Amino acid sequence: MTQEEQLSLFGASEPVPAGEPTPAVPFELIPTRADLPIPPGTYDDLTQLATHCRSCDRCGLSEHRTHVVVSRGNPNADILIVGEGPGQQEDETGQPFVGRSGQLLEQILASVNLNTTEDVYIANVVKCLTGDTLIATELGYRPLGWIVETRWAGRVLTVDEQRQLVWRPVTHWYTSPLAGRWLYRVSFVDQPHGYTATGDHPVLTRRGWVPVDELTAGDRVATGIPQRRPVLAGRSSDRPEADFHDYLGQPTTWAPVKKELLTPQASDTPVYCIDVAETANFVTLAGVVHNCRPPGNRTPLPAEVEACRPYLLEQIRLVDPKIILFAGATAMKALTGKKEAITKIRGQWLDWNGYDCMALFHPAYLLRNPSREKGKPKWLMWQDIQAIRDKYDALRADNPG
Repeated sequence: MTQEEQLSLFGASEPVPAGEPTPAVPFELIPTRADLPIPPGTYDDLTQLATHCRSCDRCGLSEHRTHVVVSRGNPNADILIVGEGPGQQEDETGQPFVGRSGQLLEQILASVNLNTTEDVYIANVVKCLTGDTLIATELGYRPLGWIVETRWAGRVLTVDEQRQLVWRPVTHWYTSPLAGRWLYRVSFVDQPHGYTATGDHPVLTRRGWVPVDELTAGDRVATGIPQRRPVLAGRSSDRPEADFHDYLGQPTTWAPVKKELLTPQASDTPVYCIDVAETANFVTLAGVVHNCRPPGNRTPLPAEVEACRPYLLEQIRLVDPKIILFAGATAMKALTGKKEAITKIRGQWLDWNGYDCMALFHPAYLLRNPSREKGKPKWLMWQDIQAIRDKYDALRADNPG
């Protein structure tokens, strides 16, 4: 790949005319502006790159992270694993793949005598936590976890008993364990909007307030937002944060609902909760109140991937592995552009920029599908990791040292 082709991946605002030198990028400004490209060779070493990553605010993920999660493992490794992004435990520790998924990954590698101390280097597509539902507050959208942790007592947007959007003050903040409660993904037919809630969470339907557990396929849920101007419960790249102020007093819109039972979480998984005065704590598309999702992950947005991918490309250049493994479809798509489902493409060797690459099931997917029967994900992963070990041995034999 030429320098011009690689720069095009970074979203550079102006192409470099043929025959002209690439303009110098203000090195010290790279972590502050997503429109600045990071040309190949920008960083002398991984330490210099990590310093920029830890001070980076090229996208909105920097606003509610605890730590930037850059990498772990051997920087001279022959195998580089690319994950999607950090989860809650990774955000707390600053290390990728350290939770249950990371423990399973270590076991998978160990099954063919590989380890992250000598053989593997791990990096992510994005290096900041993507989780934590955003709430419509008087300050703009703020992470629910931030409201709980700071004991913020301002007003949030909610729905009253007359089914109108109103501002109400937060009265209590707490974190409670999931403790065996079911977790559902609640979304709306033919719409991308939705949220995650516990089964005992009340939602406003045409037949009154109904727990998510009791929602049926025929229910319509109040959204509070006119269909002609939808707003997601989160940051919008094409709308100002303050736009939700326009919706006060607007009539309720009713949307047909569907729900999906998610994999049960560990009993100690925390759920961020807030209570709001004079309301039954309803979730709207303009703001989320009470019993929202655990502080987990969502898929990184395209703008977030574009802002962070140049760091990953530099990591790959500096490590220069023999093999690159994509843990999940998001990692594969971010680097190769391939959009195939992971079930269709996993286990196949791909050539990307001269590297031998393979897409694998993400360890989190294996945790949700624990069966070891032939043909099941864990059985398929065993086939894939053996093929990786064989390729690793062959490449080392061809290029000793």
